[in-house]
Amino acid sequence: MAAVEKELKSLQDSLSEKVKKANANDSGIPESRRTTLGDRSYKGTGATPKHIRKTTSFLEDDEPSFALTENKQTSLKPKQNVKNDLYIDDVSGKSLSAIKIFSLSIKYLKDHCLTTMRERGIEPGGTEIKYVLTVPAIWNDRSKQFMRTAAVEAGIGNDHIVLALEPEAASVYCQQVPLENLKIGIGKVISVPGTRYLVADIGGGTADFSVHEVDEDGSLTELYRASGGPYGGIYVDKKYLEIYDIICGQKALEKLKINDIEEYLTLLREFERKKRSITPEFQTFFVTRLSLILNKMCSEEDKLKAIESSYLKDQVKIKNDKLKISASLMKSFFEDSLNQIIQHVWEILRNIPNLENILIVGGYGECSLLQERFKKEFLDKNIVIPNDCSLAIIKGAVLFGQNPRVVSARILRYSYGAAIQPIFNPKKHPDERRYIDKNGIERCKEAFDQLIARDTKVPSTGKTVTSTGVPVSKSQKKYNLRIYCTEQKNATVIDESFQLLGKLKISAPDYIEGKWEAEEHYTFGMTEINVSATVKGTGEYIETTFDLLE
Repeated sequence: MAAVEKELKSLQDSLSEKVKKANANDSGIPESRRTTLGDRSYKGTGATPKHIRKTTSFLEDDEPSFALTENKQTSLKPKQNVKNDLYIDDVSGKSLSAIKIFSLSIKYLKDHCLTTMRERGIEPGGTEIKYVLTVPAIWNDRSKQFMRTAAVEAGIGNDHIVLALEPEAASVYCQQVPLENLKIGIGKVISVPGTRYLVADIGGGTADFSVHEVDEDGSLTELYRASGGPYGGIYVDKKYLEIYDIICGQKALEKLKINDIEEYLTLLREFERKKRSITPEFQTFFVTRLSLILNKMCSEEDKLKAIESSYLKDQVKIKNDKLKISASLMKSFFEDSLNQIIQHVWEILRNIPNLENILIVGGYGECSLLQERFKKEFLDKNIVIPNDCSLAIIKGAVLFGQNPRVVSARILRYSYGAAIQPIFNPKKHPDERRYIDKNGIERCKEAFDQLIARDTKVPSTGKTVTSTGVPVSKSQKKYNLRIYCTEQKNATVIDESFQLLGKLKISAPDYIEGKWEAEEHYTFGMTEINVSATVKGTGEYIETTFDLLE
């Protein structure tokens, strides 16, 4: 993953205090709901990039200070309840506003793009540009909404943001790669109608996997829900950095980050550059410069003793300011991430029949060790790797922005539904959820009213699920719902494995009197969920707020 190392100013106000968490009132949850299915077309929308490693400049009390936040893409974990007031720590432990860090990253990229266009004689109009921002396919809807919000804060109009899932973008690009631009594999096979292939998008932070099939019209259908995990190239960096704590003393790197952040950055950059030279045939010592500050933290004798008394014995040598690492130890740094990636691919292959092709993209996908491991593990598969696999996503994002419907169908990663308190059903609800309301009626606490199930195939133009909400009383003019997602199928109650997706607030028009019902419309299958509501009977659209970041 490319590093964004531009110093950006003004984050002064975000360091003074954290935003207070909202404590929304969830009263008035409808007691009964009826669900129907239907198809509905929407234009695709979306959010955000993956350029998350950055150096940021802050001004505090008129004194310049600096903070480094690393690999922030992995800070938005797939199952994390991301909120607007999310704070993340920089390398020194200082808490910073995540939304500010992400928005500054996006703003830098946007401004750089516009400046480059002007330098080339193109004057971009404010309404003429569509910004396609990419996210890992394994991110949840909260993380996607978080990135859209960050993009809006960066000065991009909400209507000009399109979200693209990274494996999809890479897949779209590789459908059009000329044969001479392929490093390995038979590329033309993956563009033939009926062909199935696994997309392995392996970047610095995450590894995303999707399975696509080519339709007769050339569009793509997702056959297997997006999956993956945080085992990208940063795993290699982590293993490498661990040896410094062994050689120079516990928390040596933490001290380096505090005392000289530039020296720490230099160390990372040098390793990032040199680790690309590690191939299956690599047999010599890996030589790098030992940081001057780290070198001074302990004596030469102490460093040698530390090496001799650890697993680094015979694997690491130090001479003056040079650190030499054996080829076998260097290659071992890659093992954990490669093992998890290969294991994940095998799991997908066991679930999808007739899957003969594997497409590898992403920055880590350029690693010779990774490519060789794939060829050895999957001897009977056609491994396809474009020459510019680290750029496949960004190039595919442009194509996707021009035609979002190039992906015709997706598989839902989660089941979605609402929290309700229905009449208790002993055949359906666990006894520990039974309670008696103020009217003496037995109800089930925190039941799950499923809207749509995991693994459902939905068109990319959207499948709309309609559910009827009935307010508790005639005088009630508005109600709130908590919407959840889960990896379970056909769950009946909400437990700790569920993720709170967001809070839906519906308000009836002022002129409505007496009992009324609302039809809630949830559209799934696009890169973001679309929610609206109408008055049942009249079809009039009513005020609806679906906040994923409260």
